[in-house]
Amino acid sequence: MDIGAGSHARDTERAAGMPGACRLSLFLVMLLTLAFSGNIALAQSDTDRVFELRGVSVDAQAATAAQAQAQAIGEGRRQAWRRLINRLVPKAQAVGLPPLSDDLLVGLTVGYEVARERTSDVRYLGSLNFRFNPVAVRQYFTSLGVGYAEIASQPLLILPVYNNGSKPLLWDEESPWLAAWLDLPNANGLVPIAVPYGDLADIRDITAVQAVLADREAIMTIAARYGAEQAVVVNARPVSIESTGPAIELNLTYVGGVADGQSLVRTVTPDPANPEGDLLSVAARTATSEIQEAWKSENLISPGFETRVTVIVPITSFDTWLEVRKGLDQVSSVSRRELLRISRNEALMDVWINGAADQLALALKQKDFLLKETQDGWLLYKEGTELPERYLPEPLVAPVPGVEPFTPPAGSPPLILPPLVQ
Repeated sequence: MDIGAGSHARDTERAAGMPGACRLSLFLVMLLTLAFSGNIALAQSDTDRVFELRGVSVDAQAATAAQAQAQAIGEGRRQAWRRLINRLVPKAQAVGLPPLSDDLLVGLTVGYEVARERTSDVRYLGSLNFRFNPVAVRQYFTSLGVGYAEIASQPLLILPVYNNGSKPLLWDEESPWLAAWLDLPNANGLVPIAVPYGDLADIRDITAVQAVLADREAIMTIAARYGAEQAVVVNARPVSIESTGPAIELNLTYVGGVADGQSLVRTVTPDPANPEGDLLSVAARTATSEIQEAWKSENLISPGFETRVTVIVPITSFDTWLEVRKGLDQVSSVSRRELLRISRNEALMDVWINGAADQLALALKQKDFLLKETQDGWLLYKEGTELPERYLPEPLVAPVPGVEPFTPPAGSPPLILPPLVQ
């Protein structure tokens, strides 16, 4: 159990009059209490989001209201499972997953809650939220040898630029590309996607030309206003393909984040299932899918692959230790952690992750923490923390201009000095 702010304040006041050794002992007791309490109940906020599917719409009819409700819940659970598969598993592997029995699907589910519902004597309509068991889902994927991703990305802002052949359009009213993105349903993937409204603040922050040129300062300005630390400039250009007719050429450019500078080009043709549908809507869904699939590929966890990472945590203050614990607890791929040693200045702990050490570093990066490999091991700290000098890399000694380093000639005998005369 975490120590509350009130009790912490009282302990601080009480410790003010203690000798130095007593205050140090109290500090270590508090650190140890908080360190081990985290292993009892982890505040898995990422897991809550990754393994929870909200707003599952259901509509069922049966002979009685109770039967209709049971049927709706069963159908909703299957719909939620399909959405979870789309969120975690790459498309190439998702298509090969076998169908699940009702009993197995219930075993993978923690439970559900009703967001809203309407009933009659024979019909049930509602919106349900389903929560899946992370451990059971991982074990199921492992049993099938299926790779999956579960690291949630920082929010990403879309900047949709439409090239109509005369000038690039971004906020213009005649841009159908922005309208297509605004009409797009929530992707519900590992990468939260934000679409700008095109209001006066957006117009002030960035122009279409700045977006096309990937003006970093302008892009980061508007991204920060939408709570994003990265953006993707999605250029759409209508083209014509001889075999299929009208198409959209997409060019995606990442600005900021771990994929900074990467680009991707795709050509989108009409949906065979709905050839008369809006092609720009298909292009927006395709771009969203590409963003989600790229993230999953970069963070794919091999089935049954678990890594132990021993990390050193500099403790510059009591609050920094609390922040590090909270950061680890919010990473869903961390399966467990064990405190090995703790002092007033640093802690040493083992962290087990479903994946590799670099994936843990990427997951922590999404929470504004840095995990860096040093000569002494992996160093974990909050971004912006002023580290003590002993954790800083040794400065490189620059050569003195005009002075050649001395190199003894090959094969020369060692220099032997005569003994000192007392």
